[in-house]
Amino acid sequence: MIAELEGMSRDRYAGPVGWFDTRGDGEFGIALRCAHVDEQAGLVRAFAGCGIVSGSDPERELAESNAKLVPIREALTT
Repeated sequence: MIAELEGMSRDRYAGPVGWFDTRGDGEFGIALRCAHVDEQAGLVRAFAGCGIVSGSDPERELAESNAKLVPIREALTT
């Protein structure tokens, strides 16, 4: 449904990222900031998101998402 609405695949974005060991210990988080590198095409697609709820202000959520992209953009330009 998301791919249909957004017109693209999110790949690993918003999926679990983490580790676990043989004892069952581990830590996981949700990838709300990530980038997909397509070396063959010479492209990088960056993703960032927020926890949007019924009381969210769309303009503030967009500003937060853009702020989360800053470190990825800076890493790509240095």
